[in-house]
Formats: sequence, structure tokens, C-alpha cells
Amino acid sequence: MFSTQFPVAALLAWCRTLRHSIGAGLNPIKVFKQQAKSGPSALREVAADVAKKLEGGDSLEDALEPYRNKFPPLFLELVGVGEQTGRLEDTFRELEEYFESSLSVQRNFRARMMYPTIQYVAAVLIIGALIWIMGFLAQSGKAITNDPTGLGFTGTTGAILFMGIGFGFLGAIIFGVNLARNNVKWRAKLEGKLLMVPVWGPAMLSFALQRFAVALRMCSEAGLRAEKTLQYCFRATCNSSFLSGEERAVAVVKKGREIGQALEASGAPFPDEFREMILMGEETGNMSEVMERLSLKYREEAERRLKTAAEMTGYCVYGMVAIAIIIAIFKIASIYLGALDDAAR
Repeated sequence: MFSTQFPVAALLAWCRTLRHSIGAGLNPIKVFKQQAKSGPSALREVAADVAKKLEGGDSLEDALEPYRNKFPPLFLELVGVGEQTGRLEDTFRELEEYFESSLSVQRNFRARMMYPTIQYVAAVLIIGALIWIMGFLAQSGKAITNDPTGLGFTGTTGAILFMGIGFGFLGAIIFGVNLARNNVKWRAKLEGKLLMVPVWGPAMLSFALQRFAVALRMCSEAGLRAEKTLQYCFRATCNSSFLSGEERAVAVVKKGREIGQALEASGAPFPDEFREMILMGEETGNMSEVMERLSLKYREEAERRLKTAAEMTGYCVYGMVAIAIIIAIFKIASIYLGALDDAAR
């Protein structure tokens, strides 16, 4: 909704077609021209532009760069790795699996957040209506109070103001999320800030670590230099808390030290377990296999933790709605009980 980023479903179909076409030995220019005609509708203009730039001698990574904000994290980084090493087929296979997982996560998250959102909207409408009704009754002398919430919202104006604030808060969240989706830098900042939020922090950390592990596996299999590998890996996290440590990590490997030591020096929030696994991969020479296991592990963790975060957020919404309604009920009840007590005296 309101997003200018390419749909994950379209990217999944794109990657699947590109993987099969490149694996069959077709020229990338021909493949993208074909995608411009019959590929996913959201990507046809991009495919046509990419084909034109490839014909002009640009690399695939450079041709896609102007659309960086429209692609999810990891896409351009892995495409760059695959192109430099001649392993685009493997790259699009990896991205296909990544987008399949992302699509599943998105659908589950939206399903879990749908009911809390509906409940929140209903609560704002109900309380707004209560403010208006009590104000109307107070004017006609049939109600003792015209402020059922005790917050100063009274009558028609108060009802409109209350609903404006309630829906404005929801709109601000939707706007912020979509802004982050449509801009890589904003998304990196948002995910970095969310690391400090209870429940949401572990989920964002797992997503960042999964992306790092996927990129490191691809780079290791491609045999890229350590400094170039770390540049791709840190950027793939799309998390400001990790990106801030890229320069320090690159400086360490340029001195001839191991990647595991570079991660420790980066200051990024890598868990001890993650660094230890990387050290083990370097010592045994099985970095690719180790990273494959880690990427699967953190993908499962990310999905599980995001589910927990969605559930907890839903409970918080339920709690906020319940508290607001209870306060309104007790406010009205206390006023009427006070009035009855005064009348009895």
C-alpha cells in the first residue's frame, strides 16, 4: 500500500525466470528484452532499461543501480557478486529462495496484524461516537458530563479531534513504514533503531544476520577478496547498526587479519555464536557450508521472532483499547454515582 518498491511476488517470478534463462545459456540482453515484453508487469520498464544499458556496455550491477531503492536489501549486493564471479545463475537461485521466504513472512505478518488494526480503528470510532453522543446529551440536559474520557474532548469538535489524533497516529506509522520500504537509507535507520525495541529487536537482528550470512556464503564461494566481501556483506544487512562498522571491519582485513577478528573490531552487534562460527569456518576452510547453516538458522529464527513481535504488538493494541474503554466507563460511572449520592443527601 502506497509503496513504490517492486512487489516481492514479481521479484520472485523475475528471479526464477532469470535463473532458468541464464542457466540455459541465453544472452542476458536477450533475456531482459524478453522480460520487458512478457515478464512481471511491475518490472517490464526496468527490464527494458536494463537491456538497453547492457547493450551499451554497462554491467548488470550498474544498470540496476538507479533502481536501488526499489529493490529489497541483498538484491544488488548479490547480483554484483554473481556478475563479478560469473555465477549469476546461482545468485538468482539464492534470491529466489530468499524472496520465497520473504513473501511467506510478509503474508503471515499481515494476517497477524489485520485483527489488531481493525480493533484499533473500531475503538477510535466507538470512543469518538461516545464523545459526540455525550456532548449532545449534555447540551440537551440529559447527561451530567460531556467529557467521557476525562481528556477534554467534548462535543462534535472533541469527537473529530479525538478521531483525528487516533487515525493520525495510525497514519504516521503506515507512512513511516512505507517511507522505510521505499528508501534503503531510511530502512537501514529504522531497522537499526528497532534493535533497541523489546521483542522487535531480536527479530531485526536475526534478519540482518541472515542477510550477512547469505552474502558471505556467496562471496566465499566466489573467492572475492576479504575487503570486498565485507563491503558486500555489511551493506546486505540493511541495518545502520551494522553499516556503521563497515569501515572498521574493512580496515582490519586490509591489515591481513581474519574476518572473525574484523567483525569483533567493527563494533556491530554480532552475537558471540555468530563470530565463533565464522572463525570455525575460516579455520576449517568450510566457510560456505558454515554460512549456509547459519543463514537457514537465522531465517527460521527471524520468522519465529517476527511472529512473536506481531503477537506482542497485537496484545499491546488490545491492552490500549481495553484501557481506553475501561477509563471511559469508570469516568461516566463515577460522575453518575456522584450525582446520585448528592441527590440522596
